[in-house]
Amino acid sequence: MPAVSRSLYGYAGLAIALALVPVTGDYVTGLVAEVLIFAIFAMSLDLLVGFTGMTSFGHAAFFGVGAYVVAILGAHLGLNGWLGLIAAVTLSALAALVIGFFCIRVSGITFLMLTMAFSQLLFSISVKWRDVTGGTDGIGGFKRPSLFGLSLDERSVLYYVIAAGFLLAFLFLRRLIKSPLGSIFIGIRENEVRMRAIGYPVQRFKLLAFVIAGAIAGFGGALYAFFTAFVASDVLHWSQSGDAIMMVILGGAGTIAGPAVGAGIFLLLKNFVSSHFEYWAMVVGIVFILCVMFLREGVWGFAVNRLSTWFKRR
Repeated sequence: MPAVSRSLYGYAGLAIALALVPVTGDYVTGLVAEVLIFAIFAMSLDLLVGFTGMTSFGHAAFFGVGAYVVAILGAHLGLNGWLGLIAAVTLSALAALVIGFFCIRVSGITFLMLTMAFSQLLFSISVKWRDVTGGTDGIGGFKRPSLFGLSLDERSVLYYVIAAGFLLAFLFLRRLIKSPLGSIFIGIRENEVRMRAIGYPVQRFKLLAFVIAGAIAGFGGALYAFFTAFVASDVLHWSQSGDAIMMVILGGAGTIAGPAVGAGIFLLLKNFVSSHFEYWAMVVGIVFILCVMFLREGVWGFAVNRLSTWFKRR
């Protein structure tokens, strides 16, 4: 079967599966919506980790900025949620531009720690600036917007908006990675010194990748605010970035779909195991260790390689 046909069948199957989710009930619909939101977050991080070779431990900063912008503008100014979403993406990209300007000048463990430091700085601001953010109590009281006369307070309408947002982010990232710009990002990951030698302004492209990833994470954060109608300071905590890194590695870094699969595995484990076992984090940790040891390419990468081998044999 040609690769293009397989892709079309895959997208059609994904779209049908997402469309049918609301018939399964409110619990499953809410769980899948949460998975799709964090899939966007994980895919945006993978643009840095898997495709550009920059391991960030502060990516929650942009997810949190997106969520807080929607919540603050809606609760304090009464701004429509769609305008809040546009502002969230814009300000997340701007935050990524400022933070990335400093972070891309270093690499390795220094880069990782510096990104975490900036994220924790924003976390501290969200905790201390109670009049605006609500501190550790969080901020709510903003209304979800409507779409073509349909309120996002309706569970199914909200779900379809989130599913459409996921598909938009997925297709955008897929097109980006297959573009010449995506090839430059991959080239930086593979051999940064060589890319510099042949004349590419590597720092500018790394900053561009950082800004794009931040904007997509902010988009995911805005959808998270729509989903929960409440935002607290934990969306900015370093542990949120750690969860995203686990999602990327579980699914498979350097693939578009892998982080989305990893988000599904992580959140399903978290929800189902925590309902039966108090120490759910230990179970997730064991699964993560086993994946790193035996599935170096991640669950999705392993599955794709097996399918590719099967198609070649046929």
